[in-house]
Amino acid sequence: MRIVQIAPDVFPIPPNGYGGIEKVVYDLTEELVKRGHEVYVYAPRGSSTSANLISYQHDGIWQFEEMVSRVINTLPENIDIIHDHTHDSLIGKLNLPIPTLCTIHVDHGNGVSNQVFISKRAREFLGSPNERYVYNGLYPSEYDFSYEKEDYVLFFSRLVQFKGLEYALDVVEKTNDRLIIAGPIHDQYLFETDYKPRIQSNPNIEYVGTIAGKQKQEILKKAKCLLFPVVWEEPFGLAMIEAMVCGTPVLAFPNGAVPEILEQFPDFICHSVEEMIEKVRANSFPYPDQLRRYVIERFSVNKMTDDYLAIYHELVDCNK
Repeated sequence: MRIVQIAPDVFPIPPNGYGGIEKVVYDLTEELVKRGHEVYVYAPRGSSTSANLISYQHDGIWQFEEMVSRVINTLPENIDIIHDHTHDSLIGKLNLPIPTLCTIHVDHGNGVSNQVFISKRAREFLGSPNERYVYNGLYPSEYDFSYEKEDYVLFFSRLVQFKGLEYALDVVEKTNDRLIIAGPIHDQYLFETDYKPRIQSNPNIEYVGTIAGKQKQEILKKAKCLLFPVVWEEPFGLAMIEAMVCGTPVLAFPNGAVPEILEQFPDFICHSVEEMIEKVRANSFPYPDQLRRYVIERFSVNKMTDDYLAIYHELVDCNK
């Protein structure tokens, strides 16, 4: 098939550090190329891929008009399908004659045809029962695994209110555990006024910024557990499967798709800060290899690609 992938206008692919959507787009694109498909990918300048890269200007802001214009004016001929991953389904809204699939990676629907959600819960919250969902996937071979854990818990996410860092801080202030915080600051005012004073006043808490590469692998695989106290309709939660494939357990609030992604490990669900505190103190988790096997079986790039290809073929056949 001749396939076009449209990455968001946020980070290059693959992302150097934070960028969950970009990581998914990159891995899907690479797997499609490996399987012999002719793939074109639109992504910000600085991207790198085995597919045919068509880059567009990117200077740190979302440039919707320029991006849409770039796609319209450079779209290769005889494309079978377009897969739009942009936050607002910018290409899907054009209603082009080419079948267009729109993955909804965010917490709002875009009112376009052929929406695909990234969990059953996201479909339930944003779509309708007749619409599709495809889980995000990763390459397990890209993630180090460790049975041995060190004496710290991890918070690995964007630093914004709805990701729940304040609750992770509440937990370690009670348990006296060491906490490593990793991720980009997306709300500078909140960080300066609420988070930074609590971090600086506690010698057990360390903020390491955005992590990538070897540093990310080491921190993920050695953590006693990942704290994931999200307080929004989390559409998927890539950090959870990244931690588990490294053999690291996850303690999370049951918001959005969290219970679904942690379906085999219901004891990881915490309904309050107090319950999360108790479970951190108990430190009673499944064997790390159980967590890794679970991710390999349910959340691989191979499975994600199989599922998307089935939808591609269905939409192309319907368009004939």
